[in-house]
Amino acid sequence: MNRWNDIPYDVLEALCKATALPSSCSDASSPAPDDARKSLFALSLVDSRTREACYPWLFKKVTFNKKLPNTGSPSWEAFEERMKYIIKNPTLCRAVKTFELDVWVKDVKNNCPSPTTCTLLPAFLASLPQLHTLTFRIQDPLVPKFRSAFADLVKTHGLLLTIERLTISRSCAFLINHCPNILEFEESSLHGDEAVELVTLTEALGTSCQRLRTLSTAEAFSSKTLQDIFKSLPLLEELKLSGNLLSLLSRTRRVPRADPEDQSNRQGILEFLPEFAHFAHLHKLVLPHSSSLGVGFNPPLFATAFSNSPALVNHIKREARAAAERVGRGVQEVCPGVTELWVGQVCFKRDEKGVMVCSNLEKD
Repeated sequence: MNRWNDIPYDVLEALCKATALPSSCSDASSPAPDDARKSLFALSLVDSRTREACYPWLFKKVTFNKKLPNTGSPSWEAFEERMKYIIKNPTLCRAVKTFELDVWVKDVKNNCPSPTTCTLLPAFLASLPQLHTLTFRIQDPLVPKFRSAFADLVKTHGLLLTIERLTISRSCAFLINHCPNILEFEESSLHGDEAVELVTLTEALGTSCQRLRTLSTAEAFSSKTLQDIFKSLPLLEELKLSGNLLSLLSRTRRVPRADPEDQSNRQGILEFLPEFAHFAHLHKLVLPHSSSLGVGFNPPLFATAFSNSPALVNHIKREARAAAERVGRGVQEVCPGVTELWVGQVCFKRDEKGVMVCSNLEKD
């Protein structure tokens, strides 16, 4: 019988992959499920050779989530030690493809990283040659130290050229200039942070990230929002909007940014479709639920209160479906380049005749 260390390395890699991806999981880009990770950890204890074959599945994604009141959040010191450990192991460094830093704490003053941690983090990211996805969400008070550390990184390590997908909180806009090769960008705001205009991000993206093709934003949008995006990012292929229509917000609350055209808009998203048509390369458009688009669907605020009335629930679903279909017909006529449209959870795809056909009505 062959000894374990006589197994060819490619066979060992295939064994680790099969362990990490059980038959019920076909997405090789995702981290291994929890049960599979336990098996991988056990397998990695066999010897150093097997451990290295397990690394790509055990350390594909590295995260540091520090959120209170979760008492289980790790300390900054523990995070620093973890970074030091990975940096010392080149094989481990090559395994990491995704890194997530997500920090929101109530007492920022007593939960700040040390200067050493701030300096180490950019160097840690630069030591990951296969890193392609970066999530970096921190509160405003933490930004200056990290911004300074990343500025110093450019002098010693250069830009982060391998990153293709970047997700940040708005106050971390400084990272855009450090990631010039991103293809996908997503932004969001953290509670308590000062407002940062979306145009500040899109202008930076247009200047630094010529390859960008996908933008995701939670900004409340208007025709001006779309014009600003187009001005900086005319080559977008996918645009994902999760915020409400600004004209809807301006009717129910004070919105300082609301333009006269937003106040007078009575067609909702349909009035803005020509703005989407300006994006010559746009083929996928993702919009929020039809109740956020000003197209005549205004469900009860607390729809769950009617869960005991199946007839009313079905009526609301039919209205939502009809509203989504109105948007689909509008996109079909005004935006000929868009081949895939999402309105909330409802998906439309353009068929060979150019008709936007809904493929999953039952999900709305």
